Amino acid sequence: MKISMKTLTSHKHFNMKVAIVVLASLAVCLGAPQPRHAFHEHFEDFMVLIREEAGHDLDHIMGHYLEFDDFIRGIEYMRSEGFKNLLAELESLSEFQALVDFLEKDNIDITYFIDQVHTMLDNIETTSNKARHQMSGTDISAFMIDSIGEFPKDKLAALYEKKIAESEEFRTSMENLNSEEFEQIVDALLDNETFKKEAATLATYGFSVEVFVREIKAVFGQ
Repeated sequence: MKISMKTLTSHKHFNMKVAIVVLASLAVCLGAPQPRHAFHEHFEDFMVLIREEAGHDLDHIMGHYLEFDDFIRGIEYMRSEGFKNLLAELESLSEFQALVDFLEKDNIDITYFIDQVHTMLDNIETTSNKARHQMSGTDISAFMIDSIGEFPKDKLAALYEKKIAESEEFRTSMENLNSEEFEQIVDALLDNETFKKEAATLATYGFSVEVFVREIKAVFGQ
């Protein structure tokens, strides 16, 4: 698996480093001070828009994927002790702790993302009606690809530009996540052999970090 680490300097682009933030958020339950409009609240605005515009279609796609053994296997792994152990191993990395420290300074609340994932997994029922339409595949990565196709891209991109123009907090967060300092922190984590091993393990359960990056970018209309 290859992920480009090219730095994007324009606010019109949302690069993969924010996706790494969300992925890393699964691994640790830490609170962050929130004297300003926290980053997770901005993120939630995008998620609300997606649910309003495409919620029915996404639920329909989910119903199809619940017919696939590969998808169920991936979901069950993410509910397992093995997945918890993988996250604990990630949390123990000094490169990961450097990432957490950076995020805390920028008022990014990691617990929000953890709660979102837990809620999602708890609400998935592993039974459904028989699928009737053609999907991109049968695993979690294919589900993410098909979900992206339903996102209201133009409206999400417009919301992103609006926040960049009107919210100093959001704009500053994006600037920090595009900084050279954060680039180096993420590079160090991606180059870590333990992280590479964990990404490979996830891939065996149908979860591609590269596709996950694409989905997070799509949430922001990018």
